[in-house]
Amino acid sequence: MSVMSNAKKNWPLLAAAASALVGVIVFRVFLNWDGISLTVRLQDLSGLLAPLAFASAVIERAVEILVSPWRDAGASKLSKALAAIQARPAEPAACAQNAADLQAASDALDEYRGDTQRFAFAVSLTLSVLVSMAGVRALGPFADAVKLNDIKLTPSAQHLFFLVIDVALSAGLLAGGADGIHSVVNAATSFFDGAADRAKP
Repeated sequence: MSVMSNAKKNWPLLAAAASALVGVIVFRVFLNWDGISLTVRLQDLSGLLAPLAFASAVIERAVEILVSPWRDAGASKLSKALAAIQARPAEPAACAQNAADLQAASDALDEYRGDTQRFAFAVSLTLSVLVSMAGVRALGPFADAVKLNDIKLTPSAQHLFFLVIDVALSAGLLAGGADGIHSVVNAATSFFDGAADRAKP
C-alpha cells in the first residue's frame, strides 16, 4: 500500500526523469549538436537583463489590472463575512458553532484567493509567452548572433530549438515577476564575485 502511495506522490519526478532520459538518448543518437557559447560578463549582466525585468514589471501590472476588477469583489465579500464571524460575542453556548463558522469562512476565503492566484498565473503566463515570442528573451542577448545565424557553425534545427527553449525559459522568468529576475542577477553577481575572490592568491 505504501509503495503505491509513494509511486503516486513521485510520479511527476519519475515522469520528468524518464522524459529527460529519452531526450538524452534522442540527442545522442540523432542530433549531436555542438554547444552554443554564451558570453556572460558581469558588467553587462544588469544591462542585458534590464529589458526582461522591465517587461516583467509591466506584465505584473497588466495582470493586476485585468484580474482585480473581476476577483476583488468576491474576496471583499468573503473577508467581510470572516470579519463578521470574528466580531461575534464570545458566548459559551455558541462557541462550537462560531469555531465551525470561522473555519468554514476562512477556508472559503483561502480557496477563493487560491483560485485568484491560479487565474492570475494563467494570465501572466499567457502574456509572458507572447512577450517572449515578440523578442524579449533571457538567453538570446548572451549568445553570439554571428555564430548562431551561421548555418555552417549552428545547424538551423539547433538554432530553432535554441529559440524555442529561450522563449520557454524567458516566459517562465517573466511570469515569475521582476523579483525573480532580480534574484537571477543577484545570484549570478554573487557567483562571479565568489569566483573572483577564490581566484585571488
